[in-house]
Amino acid sequence: MNKINEIFDIKKHDIISITGAGGKTSLMASLALSLSKKGRVLVTTSTKIALPKKGFDRIFTSFDDYFDDKKAKIICLGEKVPDKDKLASIGYENLSKIVGDFDYVLIEADGCRNLPLKFWYPHEPVIYDLTTKVIGILPIKIIGKLASSDFIYNFQGFSKNIGTGIIDSKMINKLIAYDKGFYKVFEKEKYFFFNQVESKEDYYNIEKFKKEFDVADIKLRYGSLKEGKFYEN
Repeated sequence: MNKINEIFDIKKHDIISITGAGGKTSLMASLALSLSKKGRVLVTTSTKIALPKKGFDRIFTSFDDYFDDKKAKIICLGEKVPDKDKLASIGYENLSKIVGDFDYVLIEADGCRNLPLKFWYPHEPVIYDLTTKVIGILPIKIIGKLASSDFIYNFQGFSKNIGTGIIDSKMINKLIAYDKGFYKVFEKEKYFFFNQVESKEDYYNIEKFKKEFDVADIKLRYGSLKEGKFYEN
């Protein structure tokens, strides 16, 4: 078992984009807390995220209000969406001006409407070329479920490109390998994290998946954000 920042081989000045479903925000929060012991952390988005209520030393809801508060270890920054508890992206150019203020940057790079599985529309994910690593995430508990619009964001795209029926390792491999999905055109370090590995069934499924995982340029990791348990493949 490892620390969360260790399984992704995170180094100082990494800029990490997180994509997928079933734990993106929790993954960002866990990474931010862990990395704050090593340096200053910026949490932001290239699309939209929920406006956080806690867990940050400072929250800026406008780029115009931002200043480099040296005392703050974990900062959240975005543009407040009018009449919604959401933050939108500050934009590529604004982000590029301030990344040097931080030791680590975490970017939520797509949305899923709080559903545990998704397929991407053409405009997503938004992965800035500043990014040094991309982490894709899904919950392992989707394995064995019948694919349905009830829990899949963009079910039409999923069924057309990935398939229908019971979700199995073959489907997940196909989704991870999809060239316009988790990683889009990103060519640097790529990781896939299976979240919510907690029960005996989950551990059985991850062992089975590990044997069938066949996406060569992506590093597989797994564990439970809830339980604070993290493993390398």
